[in-house]
Amino acid sequence: MVTLHQNRNMSQSVVLITGATDGIGRALTQIYRARGARVLGIGRRPAEEVSPDLRSDYCRVDLAQPFASALVADVLRQRGVARLDRLIHCAGIGSYGAVDDQTPEAIDALLDVNLRAPIALTHALLPLLIAAHGHVTFIGSIAAALPAPNYAVYGATKAALEGFARSLREELRGRVGVQIVHPGATRTGMHAKSGVPPDRVNARRFPSPMWTAERIVRAIERNAAVTTIGSVNRLLRRVGRHAGEIADAVAARQVVAPHHTIGDTTHPPGMLSTGGRRHCVVTGGANGIGRAVVERYARDGWLVTIIDREAPQINRTVQDATTFIQADLAHSEGIDRALRHLAALPAADVVVQSAGINAVGAFAASAIDEQLTVIDVNLRAPLHLTAGLLRFALLAPRATLVFIASLSVYTGYPGAAVYAASKDGLSSYARSLRVALAQRHMNVITVYPGPTRTAHARRYSPDNRRESRRMAPERVAACIATAVERRRARVIPGITNQAIALIGSVAPTLTMYAMRKTLFERLEAVSGDVKAGRP
Repeated sequence: MVTLHQNRNMSQSVVLITGATDGIGRALTQIYRARGARVLGIGRRPAEEVSPDLRSDYCRVDLAQPFASALVADVLRQRGVARLDRLIHCAGIGSYGAVDDQTPEAIDALLDVNLRAPIALTHALLPLLIAAHGHVTFIGSIAAALPAPNYAVYGATKAALEGFARSLREELRGRVGVQIVHPGATRTGMHAKSGVPPDRVNARRFPSPMWTAERIVRAIERNAAVTTIGSVNRLLRRVGRHAGEIADAVAARQVVAPHHTIGDTTHPPGMLSTGGRRHCVVTGGANGIGRAVVERYARDGWLVTIIDREAPQINRTVQDATTFIQADLAHSEGIDRALRHLAALPAADVVVQSAGINAVGAFAASAIDEQLTVIDVNLRAPLHLTAGLLRFALLAPRATLVFIASLSVYTGYPGAAVYAASKDGLSSYARSLRVALAQRHMNVITVYPGPTRTAHARRYSPDNRRESRRMAPERVAACIATAVERRRARVIPGITNQAIALIGSVAPTLTMYAMRKTLFERLEAVSGDVKAGRP
């Protein structure tokens, strides 16, 4: 029975809820209908399986499909919806198991439903939300703040969603409210669908979907940027964010072993002799930080393999130590090509995932295809490549995996909200992976570079007059090499960047305000000048 706020009339309000036919989404639908709102439900079930009172405003669509957001927007137009008061992204899927066992299909499904779909649907419906001065709520998870070795990709999608919401809130301030709500485990069918063994979880002790939904509604009314439901979950989030070593140690006890046998692969590693030299693989090695890493390791006597879509222009003195694999990591074919070529090379001692792109400017005015490509290159590709390296046993004993995230994980990035999402997701995945691989004596390092003197930074910055203050990529590469030798977990190059990260951890509102003033407002000004034809 719906018990919350039945007397609060919302007869003039229009609410759209994804995942409306089951679990928390269904409970939210019941609550808002009880309050008189017109509820538009999105789900995958056939209409005949949906309750009769929802069918008239129900849209059956698989949010994993690339056309889903356009289809939903078209359906709303056909039904005369000219404004949208609330958009609640509740649809989500999970996946349980060892990182090695994550298939490409499972990774894609998690990214498509949990991250790409909310981003694309928000973009498609922003005009309706702006017309109503509406509100967007993303349903996250407590896993966003914790190491989740058995849910590594799921946790990454939820961390990415939080990073997106944080930056988008600043971009849309005064026009549309944006928040993320993190529920804990709830008594729904998601656990079984995710593949969690029954002996690993006792769903009966979890709160009901209605209990969780009622508290989500309260959080929406308060409009806090981030809300975690439940006192225990709030404690877990604090531990995960501020006492990482404790959280990592606890999570390490829960790691499940992969189903396949390490070394029993369809892509056996090549038997090429390294002559005693170690092997480093670098994605995005043609330019920027990646190129600096390539030259650093080649000078140190390593064999270096570069994966990039364009041929590298590296120092001639180290060319003989490098191998080039041409592959566009934005597409599955490119990832498969890279893995096939790596299978014919010596096992990798170090893998540096440096490939990355950006798409700056106000999210509302951006091209959604360009934004989703940022997710594909910056997050999807590293997840696929890492899973393949593990599944096909392409890593040497005690190998180190290095992920290039961004200082935006600590500061936010209004004006590049999707880029921020991709780096938050990558940071979360790396943390879960570090816990998952510790028992195999492999190391995982996450690097959080700030502004760096690269073509990438020049291309996307609204003001390059301060380029001399940016860190040289060679210095970042040196920090990475040191961290690899010392088997560290995290690197923030430079004292200034470390100070900014600390401030962002303890006073996120302050750093977000600074990012808005120094980046987003300047980007808006530059965009206005371009539209007006001013130099």
